[in-house]
Amino acid sequence: MCGQRFKMNKESTEVRGKTGYQVCCFCRIIFAVFVFLSVCPALGAGAGDFTVASWNLENLFDLKYDGGEYPGYIPGGDSGWNKEMLEVKLDNLSRVICDMSPEVIGLQEVESGKALELLCRRLRNCGADYPYAVIADKKPTTVKCALLSKSPVVSTKEIRVPGDHNRNIFRADIDISGNKLVVFVNHWKSKSGPESRRLVYARALSEAVKNLPEKTDYLLMGDFNSSYNEFKTLPGRSSLNDTGGRTGINHVLNTVSGGVMVDEHRLVQNPSEMLHYNLWLEKARQSRWSALFFGRPRSPDAILLPAALYDDHGISYEDSSFNRFDPGYLFKGDRLKRWQRAGRGRGRHLGRGFSDHLPVYARFYAGPFSFKQDKDSGSREVKRVPISALYNSETGPVKYRLKQCAVIYRHNDNAVIKQKNGRAIYVYKEAQGLEQGRVYEITVSRLKRYYGNLEITGIDNVREAGKVKKPEIYYLSGPDADFSDPSLENEVIARYSGVYKNGRFFYGKEKQIRLYFRDKALIPETPASIRVRHARIGYHKSPELVIEKPEQIEEVSCRKDPEKQETKK
Repeated sequence: MCGQRFKMNKESTEVRGKTGYQVCCFCRIIFAVFVFLSVCPALGAGAGDFTVASWNLENLFDLKYDGGEYPGYIPGGDSGWNKEMLEVKLDNLSRVICDMSPEVIGLQEVESGKALELLCRRLRNCGADYPYAVIADKKPTTVKCALLSKSPVVSTKEIRVPGDHNRNIFRADIDISGNKLVVFVNHWKSKSGPESRRLVYARALSEAVKNLPEKTDYLLMGDFNSSYNEFKTLPGRSSLNDTGGRTGINHVLNTVSGGVMVDEHRLVQNPSEMLHYNLWLEKARQSRWSALFFGRPRSPDAILLPAALYDDHGISYEDSSFNRFDPGYLFKGDRLKRWQRAGRGRGRHLGRGFSDHLPVYARFYAGPFSFKQDKDSGSREVKRVPISALYNSETGPVKYRLKQCAVIYRHNDNAVIKQKNGRAIYVYKEAQGLEQGRVYEITVSRLKRYYGNLEITGIDNVREAGKVKKPEIYYLSGPDADFSDPSLENEVIARYSGVYKNGRFFYGKEKQIRLYFRDKALIPETPASIRVRHARIGYHKSPELVIEKPEQIEEVSCRKDPEKQETKK
């Protein structure tokens, strides 16, 4: 699969290939690393570093009918799962993986080796070559765990989880520049059933870890279908708690000790206790999520680390490098752009979307571990990027240098900055030193997505670079502009006339958008003819024009409801 043949025996899969092919693989890996460091500044931290990621793909199925497919993924069936839908799915998944560009990525919800091979081919087309592609296919479950690697996969093994319908845990031993890293890819049972179903997975995984030689560098990752603090949430959910409050991820895998979550210092100080550190603890509490369950944030996807990745030899974890990969194109408002089907996810495939999970990732390197002194600002090299690149970046601490940023809007400590012929972005509570009509060079130190709207929430090293010569070119003025277009997020409009009615602004040719008034005294009588000038296109679950100042809205005249006038005629 994906350029390699596999020879299997009962216990393991050894990767074998000809010398010429190995040289070719080496060349491709060198090229991939060069591309990674050049075009993916968000993830490339330094020489020798590499990224490991995990992502639940939300049902990557092939087009071969095997009889075990979910009803919605029967090739040629009523749901419309066909070649066209598969092509879109592969394109969308590949875009994310190419942008993230990890050295190793564990995958969940892959139907077959054929589906994995199709994904590999598509990844090669976008410049991400993964010559090592392996899948846990010994058990005929509908979906399976898999792994892609740019570094050689020396061997694989499936950890049997008791139960006919339980997916096996997948182990892959990877050679990364002469260092061995053992990766366990998990996809535990969902919370449609009680905790005892996940406890079976945890016990099988724990036993596999105990059998590893001492000081083995390994990590546990995947979709555990468990919150990082499951031991706190489970007791209050009687439908799930059939284990007396005992959880797989916390009590069996030992991410809790003495009733509290294991932190890095406890992990390092007690290497013999087989503890694991859940990397979600590195994120602010409100950012600890990778999936939404009925609109509520959850953290089923995780990476757990042992003390061996915090020692003075072999592979080490790059402290504070864990994050979820959340570029703007994976969101629609404050919701994930999951793979779309009609009928509330049960009807025909619509050919849109990605997955109902965000990928998570962390960085590692060969050498002694060291704690990061500044957890917030980090030590990343500053990357020069355009504003448009921010919309495809991770959120949280970043280091981007923006040039020629014109301040086209100011209100209190907030501003909108824009590059000529480029995109605009909102600066929240950090615009004290920025003057409207001036041009600056700015270093962005933090990004945040608030109810779907991307915001700069940290800046430093501001340097004035001149004055805006033609302000009008920075404002949105096209007569056919659609303010709900995602590419216009945070733009500032020039002047548009229309009708305000029922909280919405009707403009252009049958277009409309919600108006949000920070000062309720500015709300006109409805319906009314109005002109809106220099208002920002915001996003709070859906697009809106934000009215913050009296000069932004002018009431031309009150008028009667057009529908009633038409009725009288």
